[in-house]
Amino acid sequence: MKLTKKLIVLALFISVSVLSACAKQEKSPINGNGDTVQTQEKKEVKKHESEKLPVTVYSDSDYKIEGQQVGFKRIITKVEMKDFDESSELEFYDRYGNAIRNQGFDLKQDYKLLEIYMKHETEEEARRRPLEAFMLNEGSGLVVGDNELASQNEFLMYQQEFLATDFKVGTTFDGTGDIMMAIPKEYAEDSNLQLRIKQQIDEEKKYIYIDLN
Repeated sequence: MKLTKKLIVLALFISVSVLSACAKQEKSPINGNGDTVQTQEKKEVKKHESEKLPVTVYSDSDYKIEGQQVGFKRIITKVEMKDFDESSELEFYDRYGNAIRNQGFDLKQDYKLLEIYMKHETEEEARRRPLEAFMLNEGSGLVVGDNELASQNEFLMYQQEFLATDFKVGTTFDGTGDIMMAIPKEYAEDSNLQLRIKQQIDEEKKYIYIDLN
């Protein structure tokens, strides 16, 4: 009698398991060949830890001016995302030149303007204006998680390479300034958008991240 009860319980357990499996299978989408399609959940983008501004992105303790070692720092003080207007559009084309001006981009309609404000510092107050350009270190650029946006957009790739090349960006005696980037709106409105900076403090290099939204 006890054995019979155990068999009945076992049979019921097996039946429930089979029915549960069938129910799960019925809920699975079916493709045109009648095969069960395995659905995958969309993975959330994992943002990198963001730095608080201002942040030093380049430092050279052996920097020399007129033969004197004074030390030099390039610091990002603020980032700002905004709409292009007529003035900022003209300024952008003046900086990037005819190679971009003649491409027919509609900056006011399709892009957001990213301005990255910087300052230069030297150790001596009397020499606050070293001959250096406001630029990004090579390897810097826009990312969403680990996805490098320039790999999907030739215009962004051009801008990032332009801003990381000293002789293209030009030199300045000013202690403060900014650099400009045109960001496609589909990227600019992403809450996970970050600016990845290759930070160089003397010989030590690493990536740091700044939130843009």
